[in-house]
Amino acid sequence: MRIAVISDIHANLEAFTAVLENMQIKNVHACVCLGDVVGYGADPEPVLQLLWENKIPSILGNHEEAVYDDDILHYFNPQAKKTALLTRKMLKPESVERIKKWPVNIEFHGALGVHGFPPDSIHKYLFEADQGAISRMWDSVPYKLCFVGHTHNLDLVAFDGHNVITYPLLEGGWLLDNRKTIVNVGSVGQPRDGDNNAKYVIWDTKMNALTICYVPYNIQKAADKILKAGFPEINARRLY
Repeated sequence: MRIAVISDIHANLEAFTAVLENMQIKNVHACVCLGDVVGYGADPEPVLQLLWENKIPSILGNHEEAVYDDDILHYFNPQAKKTALLTRKMLKPESVERIKKWPVNIEFHGALGVHGFPPDSIHKYLFEADQGAISRMWDSVPYKLCFVGHTHNLDLVAFDGHNVITYPLLEGGWLLDNRKTIVNVGSVGQPRDGDNNAKYVIWDTKMNALTICYVPYNIQKAADKILKAGFPEINARRLY
C-alpha cells in the first residue's frame, strides 16, 4: 500500500491542490495529515473542506489549537498571533467544532503519526530532542516507525538501540531498514528548507520504502492572497 503522509498545509490552497494532483500521478492509495492544516495562509476554510472532501484524516497541530484555545496564543510571536486571530474569523463555527475533535496522534498500518514529537506532543519540535530524549522515547512507544511534522523540514532520525543518527531527506527514494525511525515529512504549504516546492512523503508499506516528493505550485498566487487578506507580510515572503 502506498500511503501519502502530509503535514503543515497552513491554509495554502494552491500548494495543497498541487499535492493532491501529484498523489494521483504517484498512485497513492491513502493519505494521512499530521496537523497544521490552517495558519499562515489565506484559505483555511477551503483547505479544510478539501481535506474533508478527500476523506483525509488529520490530527491536531498547534495552529489548530490556536483556533479555539486562547492560552495557546501566549506561545505565539506577534505575527503568528495576528495570523491565528484572522484565521478564526475566516472559519465556519462548524469547522472549528470539527477541529476540536481531532486526536493528538494517529496509528496507521503499524506506524504512529504525531504533529510534534512522539508519542503525543503537539508542540515539541523534533530538533529539540537530544539523543537521550529520542532513545528514552522509544522505551515507551510500541511502534518501529513514527511520522512527524511541525518543523517544516524533511529529516529522518534512526535509532539502532545505541546511536541516534539524523539524515536529511532529499527528493527521491529511501529504503528503510530495521532501525527504529522517525520521519519528518516536511511541509506542504510552507517549506523552510531553502526549496520552495510543496513537500510530502509516500510510504510504501510493502517495500518499507519512502518516496520524497517535491511539487511545484503557483507561489505568486498564494502569496498575493495572503497579503490581500491582511496577514503579516512574512507569511507571504516565507513561501519564496
